[in-house]
This record gives sequence, C-alpha cells and structure tokens, in this order.
Amino acid sequence: MDLITQLLQEHKDYVSKLTAMAEAIEGIRAHGREQSYIDTVNRLVAPFTTELLQHAAREEDFLFPRVLERAPDSIVPTMIEEHENLRKISAVFGEWYPIWRAGEDSAYQNWADSALELRGAFSAHMQKENLIIFPLARRILTPAEIEQLVHIREQ
Repeated sequence: MDLITQLLQEHKDYVSKLTAMAEAIEGIRAHGREQSYIDTVNRLVAPFTTELLQHAAREEDFLFPRVLERAPDSIVPTMIEEHENLRKISAVFGEWYPIWRAGEDSAYQNWADSALELRGAFSAHMQKENLIIFPLARRILTPAEIEQLVHIREQ
C-alpha cells in the first residue's frame, strides 16, 4: 500500500472515530459518567492526540514537500497551517480530558468543546486532502516516486 492510499484509509477510519466521539460526548452530556461512554472516549484519546500528530507528520515530512516542489502554488501551505491548528485543538483535548477523568466535572466542557471543534476542523481538512492534495499528488508524482513514499514510510 502506498502512502497516499494509507493516508486515505486513515481518513476513512477517522470519520467513524469522529462520529463515535461525538456520540460519546452527547451521551456523557445527557447521562453523565456512564462507563460505556467513558470507554469510548478512552479508546479515542490516542487516535485524537498521538496518532493524529503522527498522521500529520507523515503528510508533512513525506508527501507535502514533494507536492510543493512540483506545484508551488498548491494549497499545501494552507494544509500545513491547518495542521498547526489541529495540533492546538488536539492538545486542548489531551490536556482537559484527563482532568475530567480525574473527577473535575468542570473540565468536561473544555475537552468536549475541543473534541467537537476537532471534529469540524479535521473533517473539513480531510476533505481538502482527499479531494485536492491526494489527487494532485497522484497526477504530478511518478509511479516510482509514489512507490518511494512506501519505502520512506516503512523505514
């Protein structure tokens, strides 16, 4: 699987995770600290913090520079700015959720708001990558270059 295909698959996986997070947030808001909702959010902490940062780094380190070389007027700089915003939102979520889990009920609104903000921002961002950046990369990079991205990713 080449890097572009992997990133597309990760985006697809994130759509279901974003939906699950929104449902858990609503469940907690409506029903309180019910364990099934907490379990869902616990399962999603890593995908929305560490794994999201790793995902963005693969795009920034391997794919974006190559697209920018060939298409300097592309929206890659905008995508990098959006990554910075997503990192900030993710950090807020990652900061406030453990505080709430430790029993501080007032932290709920902070982590819930950041998770929902992340859902909106990341969904819009993924659409730009899926519909603009990835097709552009497939058009401007040679099959050998795309294959090289697989080897870079696996190192």
